Amino acid sequence: MKALAAALLLFLALPAAAKSRKKPHAPKKAPVEVSAPLHPPRVSTEPITFVWPAEGATVAADADFVFGSVAVATAPFTINGATITVNNDGGFLAWLPISSGTFTFHAELKLSSGAATADRHIFVPPPPAPLPDSPAAIDPSSLSPRADLELRAGDWWTIRMKATRGRRAWARVPGEDWREMRETNPALGIYELNLRVAPGQRFGPAPIEYRLGGGWSSVRATGVARVSAGGDATTVATARAAAGYANLKTGPNDGFLIFPPNGARMAVTGRDGASVRVELAPYLTGWVDAKDVTLSTGAAQPLAHTGNVGVTTDASGATVRVALSERVPFEVVEDDDLNALTLRLFGAVGHTNLVIFDGGESDFVEQIHWRQEADGVVVLRVRLKPGRRLWGYLARYDAGGSVRLQLRREPRVDRRRPLAGLRVMLDPGHMPSAPGAIGPLGTKEMDANYAIAQAAAALLKREGAVPLLTRRSSADEVSLTDRPRQAAERDADLFVSLHNNALPDGTNPFAKPRGFTVFYYHPHSLALGRAVHEAYHAAVPLPDEGLQWDNLLVARLTSAPAILVENAYIIVPEQEALLNDAQFRQTLAKSLVAGLKSFMAGVGRKQRK
Repeated sequence: MKALAAALLLFLALPAAAKSRKKPHAPKKAPVEVSAPLHPPRVSTEPITFVWPAEGATVAADADFVFGSVAVATAPFTINGATITVNNDGGFLAWLPISSGTFTFHAELKLSSGAATADRHIFVPPPPAPLPDSPAAIDPSSLSPRADLELRAGDWWTIRMKATRGRRAWARVPGEDWREMRETNPALGIYELNLRVAPGQRFGPAPIEYRLGGGWSSVRATGVARVSAGGDATTVATARAAAGYANLKTGPNDGFLIFPPNGARMAVTGRDGASVRVELAPYLTGWVDAKDVTLSTGAAQPLAHTGNVGVTTDASGATVRVALSERVPFEVVEDDDLNALTLRLFGAVGHTNLVIFDGGESDFVEQIHWRQEADGVVVLRVRLKPGRRLWGYLARYDAGGSVRLQLRREPRVDRRRPLAGLRVMLDPGHMPSAPGAIGPLGTKEMDANYAIAQAAAALLKREGAVPLLTRRSSADEVSLTDRPRQAAERDADLFVSLHNNALPDGTNPFAKPRGFTVFYYHPHSLALGRAVHEAYHAAVPLPDEGLQWDNLLVARLTSAPAILVENAYIIVPEQEALLNDAQFRQTLAKSLVAGLKSFMAGVGRKQRK
């Protein structure tokens, strides 16, 4: 699930790599479970059971939700004096104010035999406060930069500290003069100095020095981070990520940019702690986790020359091969109408003389042309034949270093049975080691997801489809990156990841209606997402939170249309009760299959035109 489930301590960690190159998900001899009952909720013998927040949890907010269950649903129930509504199965969810320090949720259930009580303790950090006005002091934990920095000419960077308010303050770069800082937040005593590395400027690596006040009463501090500028040696980062590709971001802790496959070489232009900055083009840089690359100092600057382009067409689509002198990062961008796409190569120079269609004219690819878009950036445009639409693609390096772009054409659709023969991968989210969210009665998200997948698989079989499950049993351990990998390896035509939602601490569950959501990422998945969303809207008796774009790992699958569905909010007592009801899970499964069927029927109508 998204970061939402992480807030419930049952989070899904970012996946580790497969432990070997052997395909871990080849079909097994054991049959897929056709049906499996949802694991029953945990039954507590206590009159009051808190499930969330966890005992001793730290919650940085001024209000939080609390949920759990009581033994007698009809008995008066309060938390901190507030009357709490209890579902008829005993589950409860409340939104209550909290205050800084050790905070107690005190619950009381008035039974016929007497009052039962229970407490749940959390810690709420105090709000930021200034240092005392006297004596003058510098907060050593505030000194920034906090992690080592490697800078280049033209880089902007910031020195920051928290200290006694209303004083003069200075900072010194290693080997240079003191420069005065500015108090940017007088209420808290935050001082900053913004600097830019000048051409030819060199210093460090060494820590920053800080000073507050002057003369004999001045206070000094030295940072922990070591900062340097002006390094000459060429350093190259080569992607070596456990997942098979590196995540390149727009900043050390910012959004995703591109996903260079292992072996891609990139010039290093800086570092911020555990994040390495690399150059894609003169106008574009990205940041990658140092653990996902191998660094080589003194290596030749990455610069690939493109060779000839070859096109091979077959029943599944077409393969475009772009010869390269070395592996460099690239991105693939689909046109919204799915009749063309762009391959953009970074750190490359165009030297392509021939585009060769093996076997003569292709019935799928109309034209390929290239251009040098900018220094170090080559763009290859692939346009499909009129009436052809891209179903999905796979982009990777082959053993010789060429980029292989496998373009999939639409499956042929049977007018009477639109799903017949279609390979549909259902991905029940989470697993025993990362069970996802949990409900007030203790229902685990991974079990609800699996039960919905089982119900959908049975319906898909009746429609003539071939259901494939990423988790072939409720006890299967399947990492996040293995799920889309399975879809590609097992030739799935559609991919649907099934989840149930939760919320992060400090979010009011009653602030708006909560229900189902459908997420997509690529343009080739939009129509699928729209069809499934419309089917849920028509049949699922929950609030509709819409069709949304989100940068979710499983939804980034490129080989086929892929979506992620949040079916309900498992932390809401009424919706947890529904998820424990086989009839409601059947409604979800029917809605999903109806959406898939509607999508494929639409594809078939376009084919017949």
